[in-house]
This record gives sequence, structure tokens and C-alpha cells, in this order.
Amino acid sequence: MERIEILKEDGSVENTVIGTQEWAEETFPGRWRLAEPVPEPEIVVVRHISVGAFYDRFGAAKWSILSDESPQVRAVVRDASVRKYIDLDNADLPAGLAILQAAGHDIDPAAIIDVPIQPHELP
Repeated sequence: MERIEILKEDGSVENTVIGTQEWAEETFPGRWRLAEPVPEPEIVVVRHISVGAFYDRFGAAKWSILSDESPQVRAVVRDASVRKYIDLDNADLPAGLAILQAAGHDIDPAAIIDVPIQPHELP
């Protein structure tokens, strides 16, 4: 089955239907054309995880990060803590992780950002 445009006498489109070319020619002889293909919708993958799952991705460093009272680390922790979820595609996230690394926390940004989201991590 194909998308077929039924044409008016002046060549403008009167209607768009689904059918075969044979059916269109039998039903609307000379007054039809194949419609332009409809582009497939873009699939947008949303990469949001819960705040708790985000902290769990720090592994053994989680507790030292959460208890770190240095101003820079506190700012990163507070920023993440007030959110409903963490967007792993947020352009600011790598900079926040770099702040944690600069403060001496042994984290793997790729393991935090790039690992596929598991069902239990969803917000």
C-alpha cells in the first residue's frame, strides 16, 4: 500500500489516501500521483537518571564526595541534589565531574555519563 494523492482538475491535491497504484488508476484515471514519502520521526533518546542513581555511579567515591565540605564540591553536590533527575546529556555535566576530579575524587566520567541507563536508574 502506498500514499496516493488524488488530484483535482487543476492539478492541486484534493485528498491523500492509502491504496495501490492499480486501484488509484481504476478509481481516478489520470488524476492521481504517489505522495512524497513521509519522513520517519526522529527517535529521541532521553537520558535521565534519578539523583540517587547518579550518585551510585560514583562507586566507592560516592561517600567521600557527599561528605566533602570544600566549596566547589559542595556546589556540585547541591546542584545535583536539588534536581528531579540528572540529564546525562547536559552540557554542564562534564565540567561538574571535572570539579570533583580536581578536588581529588577518583571517578570515571565515562562510567558515569556513557554507561547505558538501567531500568532501576530511571527517575
